Amino acid sequence: MLKAQYHLNKPTRESLQRGLVYARQAIEADPGYAEAYAWVSAAYSWLGLFDFVPPAEAFPKAKAAAQKALEIDDSLADAHAVLGIVRLFYEWDWSGAEQTCKQAIELNPNYAWGHAIWSDWLVVMGRLDEAIAEERLAVELDPLSAGLNARLGSKLSLRGDYDRALEQLQKALEFDPNIVFTHMALALTYSRKGMYEEGLATCQKVVSLCGSSPLSRALSSLILAMAGKTDEAQKILSELRGSRKLDSLSLILSASTCSVMGEKTEAFEFLEVAYQERVSWLVFLGAYPSFRNIRTDPRYADLLRRMGLPPH
Repeated sequence: MLKAQYHLNKPTRESLQRGLVYARQAIEADPGYAEAYAWVSAAYSWLGLFDFVPPAEAFPKAKAAAQKALEIDDSLADAHAVLGIVRLFYEWDWSGAEQTCKQAIELNPNYAWGHAIWSDWLVVMGRLDEAIAEERLAVELDPLSAGLNARLGSKLSLRGDYDRALEQLQKALEFDPNIVFTHMALALTYSRKGMYEEGLATCQKVVSLCGSSPLSRALSSLILAMAGKTDEAQKILSELRGSRKLDSLSLILSASTCSVMGEKTEAFEFLEVAYQERVSWLVFLGAYPSFRNIRTDPRYADLLRRMGLPPH
């Protein structure tokens, strides 16, 4: 199981799939091994969250594996935490996610990822300061985790603590320089601080890691829009609109680009697709700074209402 744990702590497609293989092998060796089911559930939850496996396929499998783990051993904090992920990011069951996340922490107060997932729930509810405190605790419990350090940096960036966010994200890259999402958070943080050249340069690292994908192009379009280079941003956005299907993050980034450029109707068109497809990252709608331009629009309040989220 050490191999499974190692790979599941790295949010890349290849590493998560390897972790899933090792967890399944452990189940084959011992069908009553509850912890192995918990790691299968964790693998599917992260694969679904990052769109490496279609969410409609990944999250039900994550839930089934977590429930199987809890049938064998109801005290497994990590299985409860995965149920929290499913309820938060896929089922949009806010009260159920709250209950499950709290249960995971009560069962194991030293489980770093339990605090991290609870931190996500707090962000979704508009309680960013509390979320950052929980994410700091997660890093204290597992200080060498690249993922946890990156998550803390991302949340500091959302609050506008750009210098501390940059420091935290650089630390995360020291632990693992090949995680796409850390570079994405770094590029956005540079750009939010007005350091557009650094932001665009960091985009190139994203391209080098995942190619000229919709994800990397959507990120470039957003940063170009933030830098005031709207013609270039619009050109990329037009190409993305022609794509048959955008991944979850590309939808959110494209909506963000439209919002930054003041194209409110186009922003809500992307957001409506994200809503219909139940995109995981849409739950952070209230936290993303790039949506400030549309928050007074009645369509924004209506979207929050349909998701069952409090206005913020």
